[in-house]
Amino acid sequence: MKIGKIIVAGGVVGGLKLYNRRLTRSGGRLENKIGGETRYFRWRGEDLAYVVAGEGPPLLMVHGVYAGASSFEFRKNFLELSKSFRVYALDLLGCGLSARPRREYEPEDVTSQIEDFAREEIGKPTHLIASSLSAALTMPALVRSPRLFKKVVLICPTGYGNLDRSSGRLGDVIQGLFAAPVLGDALYHAIVSRAGLRYFLGGMSYHDRSFVTEELVESYYKVSHQPGAKHFPAAFVAGKLNLGVAGYWPRVPHRTMICWGQEAKATPVSEMQTFLTHNPRTAPRVFRDAALLPHDERAETFNEEAREFLAGK
Repeated sequence: MKIGKIIVAGGVVGGLKLYNRRLTRSGGRLENKIGGETRYFRWRGEDLAYVVAGEGPPLLMVHGVYAGASSFEFRKNFLELSKSFRVYALDLLGCGLSARPRREYEPEDVTSQIEDFAREEIGKPTHLIASSLSAALTMPALVRSPRLFKKVVLICPTGYGNLDRSSGRLGDVIQGLFAAPVLGDALYHAIVSRAGLRYFLGGMSYHDRSFVTEELVESYYKVSHQPGAKHFPAAFVAGKLNLGVAGYWPRVPHRTMICWGQEAKATPVSEMQTFLTHNPRTAPRVFRDAALLPHDERAETFNEEAREFLAGK
């Protein structure tokens, strides 16, 4: 009887392993879907993908942190803003067309990528647009290397008072669970299933569910079903990318526009006041009928506001 149970258990695990392997590669080949020229920046032995277009003052765009994240987030902004700026849209390590190594991702990884890219690839002071958690993770770079950056646009930034604590033992458990070769893969694939992505996009990212088309879901599905794609979002879910910004934000010396979707749930617009209170160099912009991605749901208005702010004196 015991031998039979072992055989059955082994068969289940083996079947799940094969199923995970198939799903991991089910995204197919990724392509640049926002325009511009695809290039690569060598960062600490790994390739970071980015796209570049336009002429004028440099502008670096950094997408948010979530499953399936990539510069695709800026598909409605990249070419439009490239009419006024030389725009660089970066895929962070573990995301999009960039390398997706298995490693223990930390906040400093994101901060250093942004800082090093601005210094070594752009090579002169650049404007910056960053979204959600990445907006918070840019702040140490803004403080310690202020001359690398000019004006800043932060979209629904996180981390003021709610990401101060270490993820602790619970975070270690969650990270260990995701790291498990069979069960961890199965957990990740459940989160990034088409149904899971549709729930996340429709319930958290967008206010207007009509934006969550099958084409949009499929784009996120493809990015999240690549070899190595689970490691970066797993670190996020485990809280390993948490960074409290209370010690950084008041010291950010750049003129900054903070953009918020009025209908944002995970990081409600009420949190904007804290950022305004602790840094007088901040200009607020609230976008009606938008949630965490006002630059997508209200793209035309966002592009106008961003262009005016960045190009103004």
